[in-house]
Amino acid sequence: MRKSVLMKTTVPKHSISFISIFIFFTVNMFSQTIDFGKSYFNLSKGINGGTVTPGDTLEVRASFIVRGTGFFDSCAFFDIVPTGTAFIPGSICVRTNEGKIYKQFTDAQFGATPYDEGWITGSNLRINLGFDQTDAPSTVYRRGRIRNTHKPSFYGSSCIMVGSYRVRVTAGYLTTVNMGNGSITYKLGTNPITITGFPSNLVMVYPNYGICQNKIGGNALGTEFNGTFGSGRPRNRGTSANVPFSYTFAPFTTNTPNDYYYGIANNTSTRTNYTTSDAWPKPDNSSPSHRVFSVWDIIGDHTGAASPTAGNPAADTVANSNAGYMLVINASYRIDSAFQQTISNLCPNTYYEISCWMRNICSKCGCDSNGKGATNTSGPPFYIPTGTGDSSGVKPSIIFEINGIDYFSTGQLNYNSQWVRKAFTYLTGPSDTSINLKFNNNASGGGGNDWALDDITVATCSPNMVYSPSLTPTVCDSNTLTISDTVRSYFNNYSYYKWQRSTNGGVTWVDVTPASGPASPYWNGSAWEYVTTYTVPISQTNISNNGDKYRVVVATTVPNISSVKCSFTEPSNIITLNVIECGIVLDLKLLNFTGSINEQGYAILKWTATGEEGNISYEIEKSTGNNLFTPAGIMNSTSLSPGDINSYSWPDADKINEVTFYRIKIRNSNGGIKYSKIIRLFAGKEPFNIVSALNPFNDELTVDVVTDKPGIVKVKLINPSGIVVKENTFNLQKGNNSLIITNTSSLRPGTYIMYMQKEEEVIFKKLIKQ
Repeated sequence: MRKSVLMKTTVPKHSISFISIFIFFTVNMFSQTIDFGKSYFNLSKGINGGTVTPGDTLEVRASFIVRGTGFFDSCAFFDIVPTGTAFIPGSICVRTNEGKIYKQFTDAQFGATPYDEGWITGSNLRINLGFDQTDAPSTVYRRGRIRNTHKPSFYGSSCIMVGSYRVRVTAGYLTTVNMGNGSITYKLGTNPITITGFPSNLVMVYPNYGICQNKIGGNALGTEFNGTFGSGRPRNRGTSANVPFSYTFAPFTTNTPNDYYYGIANNTSTRTNYTTSDAWPKPDNSSPSHRVFSVWDIIGDHTGAASPTAGNPAADTVANSNAGYMLVINASYRIDSAFQQTISNLCPNTYYEISCWMRNICSKCGCDSNGKGATNTSGPPFYIPTGTGDSSGVKPSIIFEINGIDYFSTGQLNYNSQWVRKAFTYLTGPSDTSINLKFNNNASGGGGNDWALDDITVATCSPNMVYSPSLTPTVCDSNTLTISDTVRSYFNNYSYYKWQRSTNGGVTWVDVTPASGPASPYWNGSAWEYVTTYTVPISQTNISNNGDKYRVVVATTVPNISSVKCSFTEPSNIITLNVIECGIVLDLKLLNFTGSINEQGYAILKWTATGEEGNISYEIEKSTGNNLFTPAGIMNSTSLSPGDINSYSWPDADKINEVTFYRIKIRNSNGGIKYSKIIRLFAGKEPFNIVSALNPFNDELTVDVVTDKPGIVKVKLINPSGIVVKENTFNLQKGNNSLIITNTSSLRPGTYIMYMQKEEEVIFKKLIKQ
């Protein structure tokens, strides 16, 4: 919720004047104080939390709190069902701040006997508040009185009343629903009725991506010691500039931080009776108590804990000279922001995981509608628990707001003596380089809603990379080598890429290909993936190139790939060349090398060779994605003359159950060695797609494609002027196919588009002619 609202004060009927001013949610009038705020809970996402998606059920809650001494008359809640939602019949009620129904209404103004104080007409909803039958109660005809001692009561000193109803989201993805607006009315003594309007509160209907399924990058939060709140020896740290002024800093003592206060500590025991043990009873009736309010947990922070859920124990500030801090909030009665920061230097069109660790720190903070606390054993009436076996009271709930719009709700945080990680994934806009992030308290405090916050993170969802044939491929001196990288990501937008080479052990890198893309990732069942290849030329496979490193850099846009900050690679996953002297260079030439999978799921490799002189052996090697090729079989040549053209076929005796790579090591009797290209086979169903392409190309263009069924593919090469300069038709077999477009040396250097059509499937790929 926002911190200011429009208050309209209406004067008697004979006057035509209106007064409009801006005020904060808290209104102090003599000895009486009113707090109010409006929020919503996503019931469909439950305790796990999530984004708002079409079809979700949202529970609207408007809090009206009277504290101090005295009363207010003409109390009521007015609202209009938000556009983009549908009212759920039978849901109008008044709740306690724990969410329990205190008074239920029918939907019709005169639909019950006695008549209801709450009803809906069209899209207009009204609840007349104040239900103490001995003290000017509301009726269907009039608004009522609320005194600080009325029920639902908070320890007899405050009345916390929540007007509520439910809606179902009908708006589509990437549209906003305004869950704000509506108004509260009240009157003090003989003063005119005050109408306080709630501000706009936009909620984005947003895909519930969950958390990053790959890895995440560095933390971009940039404040409060990058979200850890730092460390030190004193138990109580100083204030935080990221906590809004609506909360006041207080150190930990027997009764602070109280509602509307916060602390930053490494040990939540009281200052007056320090301890590192959380074994004291609840309530701890020691004098003075070790526990805040005699019931709060005694814990340390979360950063670096051996057990992420258990967190760190309360710091021993006597023996330990340094311990981590955490932010602890004793939430206010109103709905407001508890942490905020503008985060800069972000990358456009990039997915970020926004996360934090939270902990509900009070198991016995409940206060029922009679004003009786969880530790009060007297009665009748006896304390009414929050739920079965639960006396924690109001559950903490946080809204992640970005640039003034709600995107994610943590759900209600149950008490379980553990830290819980809450996170969602956000996509920056095409030109966004910063966001304004707020964590809004979404539950009305008083009797619970006490929580710790630590390790706030804003980090990129980065892709994974799998190189082949291995991370240390071996190549004979002055032979070409084709290397490839399978780029996998839970999101399909890392589609721009380039290859780089380092000749000084990875200290500096130079582009060996221009930026290419967008690639055409396909869904492999768990992630989006595509394969990019690069053929290391013979000029870069000399003995002096032994140890050269190669890597792929990816990004979400063309500008991003030129940015060190916004492009991504895997520093620990880089190809290092192993160039060896293989003896006499073979004159043998492989005319083609293909593979397919038969109906029984076995691979069959086929190749044609010429220039076979002497005794030639074909050693078949394979890899299943672990970057290690192992021998799989061997065949000897059948040539009688070097000018013969001979064809070979080799069946793999092992069934193909996963993606498998094959290559042939060709060896002659004099010790000469030559390697074939690598082909990729998979027995599962794969859509028609490009596996790899020689890019950049020169004399001829080689393209490997995969398909789940045989057919004919038409291939066109289109120059920058849109003219088709090459056109071929190929017969495809099921599995991997190698296509060669010859006589391309005469084409002018530049950018070309390759157009491929197989039945109704069409693929475009950008290529570079050297």
